[in-house]
Amino acid sequence: MNIGEIIDNNKVGQRPFNPDELATAMKRGAMVTLMSWGVHAWMKCEDMWLRFMVQGHHHKGYVYIVLAWNDTFTIYYTNRVGKIVDKREEVYIDELVQVIDKRVEYIAKYG
Repeated sequence: MNIGEIIDNNKVGQRPFNPDELATAMKRGAMVTLMSWGVHAWMKCEDMWLRFMVQGHHHKGYVYIVLAWNDTFTIYYTNRVGKIVDKREEVYIDELVQVIDKRVEYIAKYG
């Protein structure tokens, strides 16, 4: 799926993973950062993607996280109607929150 397209919830997944485990790890490891995004409306599609809504400084809309075939994550940023406004591929698990934060909320003069 590419920037400018409407995300298709039935086709966005690449390979199965445990979205609940990922959400729990993100909440445990970076709760303050997640709260700064105004994160809410967590949703998953079985074992194919994790989605949540943010109200950040730079992005307001949905964030989709998908596990890629090469064991990295692809992140889709969509507006409220599902149009993909940005995409980041090949994000490793240990940089996931930081990469999302840079796109959603991070302001250099406060960091």
